[in-house]
Amino acid sequence: MSPLDEHRPERCDSFSSASCLSTRLRDWRGSTRALKPLGWTDDPLLASHRPGVEPLRELFLSAGVDPAWLVKATFEANCLLLFALCFWHSLKTHGWRRTTREFSAGFTLTALAESTGVLSGAYVYPGFVLYVGATPVANPASWVALVYVIMRVTDRLVFGRAALSRDRADLRLSGGWLKTLLVLASIDAGLALGMDLVLDPLATLFNWWLWVPCEAGVHGVQPGVVDAYNFSREIWMSTPDTAIGGFFAGFFEGGLRYPTRLFGIPLINFVAWFVFVFVYTLQSRWVEGRADWSEGRRTAVLWALVLIDWPVMSFVLITPNL
Repeated sequence: MSPLDEHRPERCDSFSSASCLSTRLRDWRGSTRALKPLGWTDDPLLASHRPGVEPLRELFLSAGVDPAWLVKATFEANCLLLFALCFWHSLKTHGWRRTTREFSAGFTLTALAESTGVLSGAYVYPGFVLYVGATPVANPASWVALVYVIMRVTDRLVFGRAALSRDRADLRLSGGWLKTLLVLASIDAGLALGMDLVLDPLATLFNWWLWVPCEAGVHGVQPGVVDAYNFSREIWMSTPDTAIGGFFAGFFEGGLRYPTRLFGIPLINFVAWFVFVFVYTLQSRWVEGRADWSEGRRTAVLWALVLIDWPVMSFVLITPNL
């Protein structure tokens, strides 16, 4: 039996079981803490038993930099950098009016919906530097950037080199404009879901966001659940007590919240990713495809859709207790 096995508490049997992710994370971190007298570190990213890692870790520490914090800070900075690069690319490709319209609308919709999700008790985003509402700026910024890239990839997959044209309003599939919109939005959503199946489990594992425990009567992330093992800014560590949280708690009264989990993450999260991206890209493509509309009308319609989407999709995608 290895030292790790000797100190390991009882673990959950399956990633897809209803056992909460927070229990598994506490168990795992508890195991590494128990090994600290043996010369192990409780940092899962930079454990000293990994060959060649300890000298690098000591180098960072000697420079006054916590390696675990650096990983998270780099993640946050890269999200903002990705947003800036995609914004610049869109400016060069589509001009400032369309770029400003799409990026501001997508950012606002995501920030509002994500903040509602946090206040509802579904999850928290602890320890980031920059926040808008209850969500890190990096979250809606990276979402908009990823969706922008995904839409460009979808265009190339469907239309080939013709998608590189600046004027793509006439690019349609046989069967009409509605069929084109549905096919493109479905591919957009499928690609986004595939990315989330990879990114979300990793981000959850390293505390970049944390889901509500799957425990009877628990409707939010409670104080003490988040183990701040890889960041120093202890902010948004638990679900605040708000009217929004009280409203949504009524839909889960007397039962477990989000009992069906995949890789420790509620199934509803992946459903929400598909639906959210599908709706947004469908609407965005429809608005930008209206060549007979003025820029002002396109902007007004897209923003009106954002203000409708926020409460509707927040309710539809938070309340199902899958």
